[in-house]
Amino acid sequence: MTSPPLLRVGGLHVDAQFRRPGRTPVWRPIVDGVDLVVDRGQVLGLIGETGAGKSTLGLAAMGYARRGCRLSKGEILFDGVELRTAPPAVLRGLRGRKVAYVAQSAAAAFNPAHRILAQILEVARIHGDADRSRARDRAMELFERMALPDPRNFADRYPHEVSGGQLQRAMTAMALAGRPDLIVFDEPTTALDVTTQAQVLDLIKQLQREMGLAVILVTHDLGVVANMADRVTVMRKGRVVEAGPVAEILERPGHGYTRALIAAA
Repeated sequence: MTSPPLLRVGGLHVDAQFRRPGRTPVWRPIVDGVDLVVDRGQVLGLIGETGAGKSTLGLAAMGYARRGCRLSKGEILFDGVELRTAPPAVLRGLRGRKVAYVAQSAAAAFNPAHRILAQILEVARIHGDADRSRARDRAMELFERMALPDPRNFADRYPHEVSGGQLQRAMTAMALAGRPDLIVFDEPTTALDVTTQAQVLDLIKQLQREMGLAVILVTHDLGVVANMADRVTVMRKGRVVEAGPVAEILERPGHGYTRALIAAA
């Protein structure tokens, strides 16, 4: 018997509130009737131009909408739990533990006033891991796996004392600390130089395979999708225009917009 997908998004609508001086605010769709499936251990690439709704959809996979937005219709089933209508306590129990998010800007994700290790241990504390020693050992193991130099010394540094590539890897380690089933990577290498991009992506790919993680990879880089993803979903103006196995979509695109993206790349 085929096991159900880890994540199933059906007919999802995400609306944003637009305010105009002297007029009543109006809600308009920025994700419009999207369907999405992610199996356990699968890497799904989400591609499209800026403003296509990729990041909004990635956040919705966690049952989250940015301020000024709402998950207005549809379903978001994560491991059998409906996230769109789940109470806050259920969402808090899932986020970080079952599904994690790695933002585009690592510098913005860390608090500059606290050491890196302290912020990663906070994840363990929030999710009920009372054994601080075990959580610290787990963090050291992740730092080593992420090829960070001198992990114990690195752990005691502040975010501004390390490079952008090292901080991006530390943010990935933070996401892995809760042992999630799914990680959403939102443009994880945009702010990095080409050499560091390759190093970070190789490490993510290695850990994804070894740990059996499901991944949603939000990116505009078709090379990253070709190297990392099993399946790809192409978005434009809040809608899915094409989806399927990555080799099929990139080699034989059926939609004109996908062909234009490939030609531009």
